[in-house]
Amino acid sequence: MKRSSSVLVFILVLAMLLASCAQPQAPKEAVDVSLRLPWIINAQFAGPFTALEKGYFKDEGLNVTINPGGFDINSITLVAAGEDTFGLHDMGSLLLARSEGIPLISAATFFQKHPGGAMALATSGIKTLQDFAGKTMGFQEGGPWMLTKAMMRKNGVDPDSMKQVTIGYDLSPLYSGQVDLTTVYATNEPLIAKTQGYESVVFLPYDYGIETSSEALFTTDQYLKDNPDVVCAMVRAIQRGWQYAIDHPEEAVDIIMKYGKELNKEAELAQMQAQIAHLVTPDSEKYGLGYMTQARWQTAHDVLREEGALETDVDVTKVFTTQCLEK
Repeated sequence: MKRSSSVLVFILVLAMLLASCAQPQAPKEAVDVSLRLPWIINAQFAGPFTALEKGYFKDEGLNVTINPGGFDINSITLVAAGEDTFGLHDMGSLLLARSEGIPLISAATFFQKHPGGAMALATSGIKTLQDFAGKTMGFQEGGPWMLTKAMMRKNGVDPDSMKQVTIGYDLSPLYSGQVDLTTVYATNEPLIAKTQGYESVVFLPYDYGIETSSEALFTTDQYLKDNPDVVCAMVRAIQRGWQYAIDHPEEAVDIIMKYGKELNKEAELAQMQAQIAHLVTPDSEKYGLGYMTQARWQTAHDVLREEGALETDVDVTKVFTTQCLEK
């Protein structure tokens, strides 16, 4: 009888040890960390703020301070300099940082479907990518424009077949007919156009074979090496925050309204609802929020190389890790 009890205790202890080795666990003592956003506070960051408000960070043993970004506040440089522990940014920026010798690594990308692309008014008659030829494209330099050009090339449309005009973020050139299309984020400009009485059609590169993601959670190589438990705790808490926000969008917006300045609740709710299609995909439903693949990082890399933004190749396997996403 005593021998059976000893064997049972041994098996239970062994099972606990094996379980604890499966993935880094939450830190035993509360750890102070900061998260730097790439932009001002709005519904784009509903996941982290919901995690903060609902106590998901505390559940993981983290005391998290969320710091806003802005025009002159770059999460890449601040995390690299050690001013912030974690940051959010897009794949392209992290690849460019790595090419410059800045050792940053992503542990999750929460927007599975990159929202950057191109938009035309519904009344324009532009219904397919082939309709782009001969039209005028208004653009701003950056991700949506590079992804749009890659989408066109992949689908047999030469970007040079269009007249290309640099414009600002104001949609009036589109409304007035100065341009036929403009680069946009699908979670922003189409919503603005609708509130101003204009229906639109959006062309997302992700839907046309240029699959990249955005909203990458990152830290430094050294911090991940020294604190894998903290990094994975951060991922888990934000995953929970986003899941709650997806399930309760109005409450998530109410949370954002507490932290953001001069936000319009109706506009934030529209953005939150639009984001769900970018957060929830068949992949995230199967593998979990924040899911990443090497193929998507490679696609982002290849787009940058094709556009000349990256002068040399980068080993994409050094820019991300799935150790916190494995179930």
